[in-house]
Amino acid sequence: MVKKIRPLNIMIALMLLLQVTIYPASALGSEKANITVEEAVRIVKDNFTIPAEYSRMHTSYNEYNKRATYSLNWNSDQPPGGSFYAEVDATNGDILNMGQWQGKTQPSLKLPLLSAAEAEKTAANLVSKLAKQHQAELQLVKDEQQILSLSSSQPFTYNFRWNRMVNDIPFPGNGVTVAISGADGQIINYSYTWSKDLDFPQATDIISPEQAKQVFTDTPMLELQYYVPPIMDPQTSEPQQVLLVYQPSNDFYGGAIDALTGKPVTLGGQEVAERSSSTAATQPAKASASSTVQPASDQDTTQNSGQISQAEAINIIKKAIKIPSSLVLQSSNHSPDWRNPGEQVWNIQWNTDPAKTNEHLYFSARVNARTGDLIGLNQSLEGNLTGNSKPISRKDAQKIAEDFLKRIQPERFQLVSLRQESYAGKMPDNLQMFYYVRHVNGIPVASDGIRIAINALSKEVFDYDLAWTNSQFPNSSEVIPIDKATEKFLQLRPLTLNYTLIYPPGEEQPEVHLAYQPKTNSIPYLPSMLDAQTGNPMDVFGKTQSQWAGPRTFTDIQGNYAEKEIGIIGLTGAFGEYGESFHPAEKITVGSFLQAMLTAEGTNLNLVLSDEIVLKTAKERGWLQEDMNPGSELSRTDLSKIMIRYLGMDASAKAKNIYTVPFKDLSTIQPDALGYIALAWGLGILHVDGDNLQPNQTVTRADAAYALVHAYAVDRPANPYLR
Repeated sequence: MVKKIRPLNIMIALMLLLQVTIYPASALGSEKANITVEEAVRIVKDNFTIPAEYSRMHTSYNEYNKRATYSLNWNSDQPPGGSFYAEVDATNGDILNMGQWQGKTQPSLKLPLLSAAEAEKTAANLVSKLAKQHQAELQLVKDEQQILSLSSSQPFTYNFRWNRMVNDIPFPGNGVTVAISGADGQIINYSYTWSKDLDFPQATDIISPEQAKQVFTDTPMLELQYYVPPIMDPQTSEPQQVLLVYQPSNDFYGGAIDALTGKPVTLGGQEVAERSSSTAATQPAKASASSTVQPASDQDTTQNSGQISQAEAINIIKKAIKIPSSLVLQSSNHSPDWRNPGEQVWNIQWNTDPAKTNEHLYFSARVNARTGDLIGLNQSLEGNLTGNSKPISRKDAQKIAEDFLKRIQPERFQLVSLRQESYAGKMPDNLQMFYYVRHVNGIPVASDGIRIAINALSKEVFDYDLAWTNSQFPNSSEVIPIDKATEKFLQLRPLTLNYTLIYPPGEEQPEVHLAYQPKTNSIPYLPSMLDAQTGNPMDVFGKTQSQWAGPRTFTDIQGNYAEKEIGIIGLTGAFGEYGESFHPAEKITVGSFLQAMLTAEGTNLNLVLSDEIVLKTAKERGWLQEDMNPGSELSRTDLSKIMIRYLGMDASAKAKNIYTVPFKDLSTIQPDALGYIALAWGLGILHVDGDNLQPNQTVTRADAAYALVHAYAVDRPANPYLR
């Protein structure tokens, strides 16, 4: 099921959580509960093994969404720590969720001992045991394995998902997921979701896939957008990248087409009283002919290294909005802006004085320390939800919102347009939310805009957030036609027929739609958009196909001595230059090997690993101390040095007169390389057939995969604080 994710502010999330009623284990007398907490504990222990060292237990009873459950938690109070969690339906004893985590003292990789087939058998046995009443309605989804990170000390897990089938049509919103440890076959996670009392439309008189494709194309359901990849390090000196992409429009439910009506699925949306006075949406989608980039705004590109003081930031906040007199300044900090590298933000918070009142109220705000812009605020939602005050209308709330924005962001307000937002389910009556999307060259910026919420009882701004990228935007004049982009997109993600659960705005009960939707995959970071200038698929970080962070199953490795290691390295997403082919006998270059190292770590998903970046990173980490051309072939000597330095054993490798190796061509090894080669061979990292080492022989891709996997599996010293 394609879900449209909408950012909810902290207070909204807290309000939704208030709907959950939690009781101590000793007060389990709800009319909805048909089993006791003791019975729930026994059910869990009958199906799972809880480690004896998890001696601290906590239970709670919860009611939410017309469901009653027990939450059961076991924790270890001894290093290295660990926990076990389970959720049990209090009415029928079904285990709904289970998860466990175990602390590790060793930072080394534990190679999977179970095959995927063995893990699948374990998962299937669990499903047949815990969800046997629905087993005939479940279908295993293939090829959705998670990414293996060689830098993780947690065991690799095989993930399996069974979709609920209704009328032989998938209902991805329901089903079972299981995660199995590849190290020992333990069940790491289990989740069971099964909605009751749903009305499923019959799959009769539906449009054909060809008709659905035509609707997708004619609507059109793709949209040209500026896209800003997520930032992993707000203190980076690298400029923030802005891309031109085609991706599904926010006006539709993830590109879904109702199979019965043949119309695009929308969430309806709340009626907007009047359109914003902004002209951004009507600006022509053309770039300046004299420049290939467009500045974000004059204000954003001002070169000013000065930073405002805390007192100046507080004064800016007080000029923008009234801070309740009952609050006192509690804290402030000066920190990087995670949205804009190089920028700093003042975060300031006021709270009630606990010595003077039992109320817990707060007001927080964020100010750009360079420009003085108020970029965010949030305050307690005063006024009882069940009070006698009558909420103002959406039209009146919109006027309050726009008056506020025109006053504090007059220039930017002219560059945004009001998006007709809708929220799944019923929102509180005392809130009205609005989102204004930014436009550059008449093109929406996917992640930029202004979100504002109005307290409809107090008639005040309750929440405000400005997301505004301080970067340059590429020219939009040379993009492929949208019909060509649509054809490429549907080749990447063809339309599939599913049952989809939708929560209409203002309604508490969901509706089931029978819809054609672009095919989805549960693996994160796989391609979701197209480069608007080339039509090539890109992932969320803007990376192209050869660098996609998805697990791979190589088709040309059977019978190779490193078949197991290549299979493992494929799960990391590394060595993706040839798609599903590995080319095990091909000689590897320095750049390709370093790129594979960084990919296999699993912590560089956001980086486009160019030769320049991989060489720079390898030198910064001490893996590479020599000046090497990324296109040069990698020798056994170079491989040994890089691997031993990665393990932090460089000083040991430099020790003199203590190393030897049992090869006939020992004399051909350079004296300064002998320690590295001896350690790499002794630790099982270097694979050598025969009596000669041939230190200058070029390493193959199979040799490189073998070395990487075995280097990451080397046991390293335990953390002395986790004994």
